[in-house]
Amino acid sequence: MHVLDLKLLWVNVRSGRPDLVSRSPFERLFAVTEVGSSELCTSELEEPWDAILFDFDYPDMSGLKLIPDAKTRWPSAPILMLTLQSSVELAVWALRSRVFDLAVKPATPKEIERMLERVAAAISARHSQIERKPHGASAQLPIESRYRPQASAASRLQSALAHVAKHFLRPIPESEVATLCNMSPSRFCREFKAAFEVTFGEYLANYRMKHAKRLLANPTMPVADVAVAVGFNDPSYFTRVFRKQEGVSPSEYRAATLFEANRLRASAQG
Repeated sequence: MHVLDLKLLWVNVRSGRPDLVSRSPFERLFAVTEVGSSELCTSELEEPWDAILFDFDYPDMSGLKLIPDAKTRWPSAPILMLTLQSSVELAVWALRSRVFDLAVKPATPKEIERMLERVAAAISARHSQIERKPHGASAQLPIESRYRPQASAASRLQSALAHVAKHFLRPIPESEVATLCNMSPSRFCREFKAAFEVTFGEYLANYRMKHAKRLLANPTMPVADVAVAVGFNDPSYFTRVFRKQEGVSPSEYRAATLFEANRLRASAQG
């Protein structure tokens, strides 16, 4: 897989503001084609894109709807997202919509490098996998993009999200976070699923996988130790959960990540 054989579709959804992210790191890995949001539905774009990047300022409803539409049209292409908007609701919506990676602008060069290393590893792993099937269901849009102002149910659940961020290394029963939110366990489960469209267990597993991928970048750390470090006492169960979410095993993900990281460094130096 040669670097410039990879094609990135860059969708400009900015509202006339200047570009806050340099294009050059992406152009070292991809041949970049930039289009506006109105051009996304044209037949000229019927290509097997290796990745699609949406460049937002502050996303609105019409802009965010482009992402599930693109995922249905190009189901195998990882979706990247750049945005000036930073919120829990937007991050959860991106997770539900199968956005591969999200960076808040202005992103640092190190953040962009990590994004490129992750997507390059995913593309490399994908080339050895069967094409994914389109997903017709789309996630509920985050509250920032809705036209009518209303109180967010997620605001009652912020303590649960903060608790996960602090204690995800150990088991977290739903009853524990329900108490933090002053709810019964059954009410907490209903409100969490209604607010984020994932169960609390799914949110916790996804949060742990995100940190597991960071730890797997260390080639000297055994996979079993990574599993324990992100709250899985059973390495076999960790491997099953990781494979279900990422499409590859932790060892395969690590190998692809390290290979692509070394290739990116060699390309940058050359």
